[in-house]
Amino acid sequence: MSPKDALSSTTPDPTSSLSDYPARSTSETSSISSRFSPPAVIVLDQKINGEERHGSIILQRLDESLARGSRSPMWASAIDEPSRKLLMSSPVLQVVNANTVKDRFLFLFTDLLVIAKPVFEDPATIDDRHFSDVYGPSPTNRRFIIKNVVLLRHLRFHDDLSADLASKTDAPPRNPRLRLFVHQFNQDPEHAVLTLFLSVKGSHNPRLLGQLLFKTLDLDRARLGQYLSMKGSKVVLKAFLDNFGFLGLRIDRALRAFLLSIHVDPSSSSFDYLVDAFASRWYEANAGILAYDKDLALRLVRALVQLNEAIHGGLAEEYGPGHYPSRYVPSKEFVSAFRRFDPKNLISNQFLEDVYVSIAENQLAQARNPLSARTDLTIAVKRPIPTRLTYKVKSDPVVLRIPNPDNDFSISLFGDGLVFDPPCLTFTKSCEASFRITGVALGPKTMIMCRSGQHALAYGRLPLSSTITVGRAFMRNTFQLAFSDHKGNKRRYMFSVDDHLLHTLIGDDSPGPETMDSSRLNGDQRPGRGLAEDRTLPFHARSKSRSKVYHQYGAGRNELELGNGDDTEGNSEQSLRLAGKTWSVEDIELQCQQNSSIALVLSCVLSLLCFSCLTPLQISSSRDTQCTMTRH
Repeated sequence: MSPKDALSSTTPDPTSSLSDYPARSTSETSSISSRFSPPAVIVLDQKINGEERHGSIILQRLDESLARGSRSPMWASAIDEPSRKLLMSSPVLQVVNANTVKDRFLFLFTDLLVIAKPVFEDPATIDDRHFSDVYGPSPTNRRFIIKNVVLLRHLRFHDDLSADLASKTDAPPRNPRLRLFVHQFNQDPEHAVLTLFLSVKGSHNPRLLGQLLFKTLDLDRARLGQYLSMKGSKVVLKAFLDNFGFLGLRIDRALRAFLLSIHVDPSSSSFDYLVDAFASRWYEANAGILAYDKDLALRLVRALVQLNEAIHGGLAEEYGPGHYPSRYVPSKEFVSAFRRFDPKNLISNQFLEDVYVSIAENQLAQARNPLSARTDLTIAVKRPIPTRLTYKVKSDPVVLRIPNPDNDFSISLFGDGLVFDPPCLTFTKSCEASFRITGVALGPKTMIMCRSGQHALAYGRLPLSSTITVGRAFMRNTFQLAFSDHKGNKRRYMFSVDDHLLHTLIGDDSPGPETMDSSRLNGDQRPGRGLAEDRTLPFHARSKSRSKVYHQYGAGRNELELGNGDDTEGNSEQSLRLAGKTWSVEDIELQCQQNSSIALVLSCVLSLLCFSCLTPLQISSSRDTQCTMTRH
């Protein structure tokens, strides 16, 4: 199996969680020990040195030799110190898809991995006091159904989280092609765009270009406004606006975020064009939750710009000391003026009062003029913004730092499906501020950090928005295993562990797939063959179970209201009969260790026979292999 095939998906196909072994007839059944090492059948020639000997005499001498040999160091090592050791065992969740997990248990040996399904008692009868005794990492009172047994050298391991962490902490250097694009764009945007697409030998993709312009913070904001306002850049402008993530964001706050990303002459037709384009995309993002149409949304945005003009005299383009509004406009005057466009009161008076207060207290601003001689102050992200969140679980603190405390600067946090604690960061007494994020809805979410205050324009290089994916608790610490089963079929599984430390140990400290080849499994080189292929039952049904305990304990409790159907798996006599024979922990460890000693035990036996009078011998195994020994 190529690594590419083995790791082709972060969420395995649902069918990969089914049993690897189809139904078999009764005639195929055999015991676990016979599967691990076929019982050797010793056939002794009756004629030795020209004399007839009875088999009973030969077996008696063999028994005497074994009794003498059991005192040898080699024999004691084979019996008392098997080469296969149990290194770690842990409960895990097998991730079937974005909504479904199964209870599994992993047993890691020095050369073998056993994937088992725990047989649970009813979780409703278990209290928190002895939950760890029943479901914890030491399952002394638990039984299991074996699902897979795989040699470690046939496994391919992928740590899903490590790649994500690397992307956040080990960002690669800026691409020279992107540096050149920024330089050219700040001189001639059209030429820079044409040169970029020619250099990558790709067709012109306006949506990708809009995303690039949105994420590149070093662009000249005046050149950007100029390019986006061109008639030929309509699709690019739409893609640029859509990257803000306006869903659920109040219209005045969304307008502030957009204006801070561009610099355009407010008296020009380009400014009016960009403002109307903003209103249109904001409406498209929120149409499902609005009671009015796009035309009224355009009217509202224009009214906010006019209100800002009437009170403050225009958009702020440079930071400086605080100032008083140039003119007082009563809120009732603003509301009554807008009612001419909304006689049906589709937009409530309370909402109009709220946006009035927002504009009156905080002047609208656009990005600073690039020709300004002032240098932007830097906002440093000391602890990064997470790219993933667990549903209804607070993130680690995100810490932002500015050079010095500033009473006239704050950062407001917005995002649909996200809750911020606190929602507004102030730097009055400290140059650092921190916040936590909680995701209250699943899926990708957009966070907007909007600068505000009289010194808002003094600070630059703050991301316009950040994408955060909110997932279920079982997606926190995941890793993937891929291998081929005994029939050569490719299998890929994703597992999740609750403990981040355990995930780190699995990902960093355990041997890699190329170094875990310590010994053979009874000489059988076919991957996946062994303990999991239990034939003690007449048939082996495919399992379609779901986790029985995920929603009962830990962070999974927060997801009960999401409602994903039946999360139980049958534990009746019928389901267990179909699922397979059950094993205790001691059974699994004993069988695995004993079978690892079979080759050494046979070697000891044959060594004893080589120096006994019982020669020649013919030894035949159930695999139809033969070995003929002669006296040395």
